[in-house]
Amino acid sequence: MAKAQNDYMDNFENIIGAGNEVDMMKDYKPLVAYKMENYLNPKQLKTHVLKSEKITKLINHYAQKQNCPPSKIEQQVKAIIDEIGLDRNMAIIRWCGIAITCIGKRICSGIYVNKNSVNELKKSLGSSPVLYLPTHRSYMDFILMSYICFYYDIEIPGIAGGMDFYSMFAMGTMLRKTGAFFMRRSFSDDELYWDVFREYVYALVSVYHIGVEFFIEGTRSRNFKSLVPKIGLLSMALLPYFTGEVSDITIVPVSVSYEKILEEQLFVYELLGVPKPKESTKGFFKALKIIDERFGKMYLDFGKPISVRDFFGHKDAQRTERATLAAHLQQLNKNEIELIKKLANEIIYQQQRRIVINTFNLLSLYYSSQLFNQSPVNIDELARGITLLKGLFQELGAHISTNLNAIKPEIIKTVEIHSNIVHFYQANLRFTKVAAEQLAQEIDMAKLKGYALRPQTMAIALPNLSLQLYINPCLFWLARPAYLIMAALQIQEEQKQLQNLQKISNHSDLLANLSYKTAELDQIFKYEFIIESNREDEEFHRNLHLLKSYDILKITTENGLVTVNMNDCCRVLLSALAPFLCVYYQLVVTINKEFPTDQHTFTNKDILTSIQERIEQLLLENSQRCVHPYCLALDNLNIAIHALIQESYLWKNRENGDLRRSPHKSLFDLEQQLVLYCDLMPFKQYYMSGDQIVIDSKL
Repeated sequence: MAKAQNDYMDNFENIIGAGNEVDMMKDYKPLVAYKMENYLNPKQLKTHVLKSEKITKLINHYAQKQNCPPSKIEQQVKAIIDEIGLDRNMAIIRWCGIAITCIGKRICSGIYVNKNSVNELKKSLGSSPVLYLPTHRSYMDFILMSYICFYYDIEIPGIAGGMDFYSMFAMGTMLRKTGAFFMRRSFSDDELYWDVFREYVYALVSVYHIGVEFFIEGTRSRNFKSLVPKIGLLSMALLPYFTGEVSDITIVPVSVSYEKILEEQLFVYELLGVPKPKESTKGFFKALKIIDERFGKMYLDFGKPISVRDFFGHKDAQRTERATLAAHLQQLNKNEIELIKKLANEIIYQQQRRIVINTFNLLSLYYSSQLFNQSPVNIDELARGITLLKGLFQELGAHISTNLNAIKPEIIKTVEIHSNIVHFYQANLRFTKVAAEQLAQEIDMAKLKGYALRPQTMAIALPNLSLQLYINPCLFWLARPAYLIMAALQIQEEQKQLQNLQKISNHSDLLANLSYKTAELDQIFKYEFIIESNREDEEFHRNLHLLKSYDILKITTENGLVTVNMNDCCRVLLSALAPFLCVYYQLVVTINKEFPTDQHTFTNKDILTSIQERIEQLLLENSQRCVHPYCLALDNLNIAIHALIQESYLWKNRENGDLRRSPHKSLFDLEQQLVLYCDLMPFKQYYMSGDQIVIDSKL
């Protein structure tokens, strides 16, 4: 397995390396995504949409509904299409490519692309419309995609962008001319816009040749984990398939990885409630100060193309009923929506499988586990820990960029890149201190979205949250093995209560119990780690074998006795899960304390403010509680609140958004369950205060 993974990384080539740079003045004759007899240009695409039979029906429908002349509605439709529509200007594309090459060579040590996956992608192009669906961690994602498509002579796709970019002076026009089409963040109250946008996407997929790119997560993930997929735009893009307009659609998951994310500091600030700065041309040029920083390596990998027809198992005769219906009558049925949800989860799953795990990801993971273990870490220990973790990840099937033949130079280099988070001091790795006084000057604490945190709290949280960002991509691989360890720890504790080991269980019953307890944790964190794949049984047995081979889990066949060995590997896995366990525990405790009955109504902001105030007090008082600075991160708290709503612990009023406790499931029972998990953890929770790591006691 390890050799195969090492060979896989050999497929990546540095496209801005010396001698590999693209000639942006080359004769660009790209391979089209969807071969057709006649190719439209962007202007003709707009005309096609405006003059289509479905838009004509739409115009007549709204004219009758609003009791006005069809010409008035047609004028509105034309304005909407002009607002949405993409354009193409090769001179601007070439100029942007030159700029990307120059900036990339200055701030990066390489942009690495899997040339084998590019070749496989090219083989799949031509026969059906193509949807490129990248991970979304940075604004660099869509820039990289266009640049790489040009580099490898693939048609640059039309890219869905938000209206915040559209409104940027000059930048909006430039983005449009490089292939961006624009959509409003919300248009649920504008039915005409919704219908016209849907028809534009329909045409972009069914009669245009370049392919479409959008982000299935809907927004950048500020915590570097995959988010629950949004299926709205995916549903629109698949409608030509469901109507029988096209016989198939090809989905291409795309995985983009960064050694250091460009927006790292901005994301951590936003997680703590600092308002997101509005996108503007002035802000763009201000952001160019990044050319003085170093961001290490970037990786892009194309996943195996997914045939929608094969994935759904459809026959063409099933999909022709709606082909000529007007946009306002096009509705997907419940079964089709469920199919799309399954496809969306599979896309997220395939995206994560090809994320490249780098040396700083492994360093962050190991360093964090040693902080939980209250152990100082020098470069020799880091090298040993990273070597151990690389083997573990490769056994799981992950792609690792770390070169063990030069492990110490790699550690030194990546620590230099991330010197704002960690540094070496007296031979040991330490957090880089953030001055509370400096934060008080930089941030208007009164404008924070949640609770008005003190600068001292922000100083504790910032390095911890920054480190956690680079641990989070690893959770796709580690969450379920960690669940299995927690399940084994539960059974180990239960067995200690039994006098006669013969009464414990036979082997098959024990495995069933382990699987059941693992699934319980999977259910709690299903919206936290998007790893649903219909492969649970296969992964359970794979993880069981892994834990046994790493001497973490031992099961005595004769009597079913379970033993968990708390070695380094085991502690790493549990420490990766611990911050999330902390978030859910503290959230539930806060709700139970502040809103104890179903008579209380409260808002999302009420919860966020209450828990941030509570966590700040616990952190600054060094209280004896299960506490972690990650409990302050708004995005993570919102995900956990969403999970409680989806799992029927909370009920949400759809009209005003108010929340209340659900009568169907008890949050007090959930609190006791989370207490049990916290008690099973072998180490104490930690956080940083000043120059030191302060260790809190267990619950």
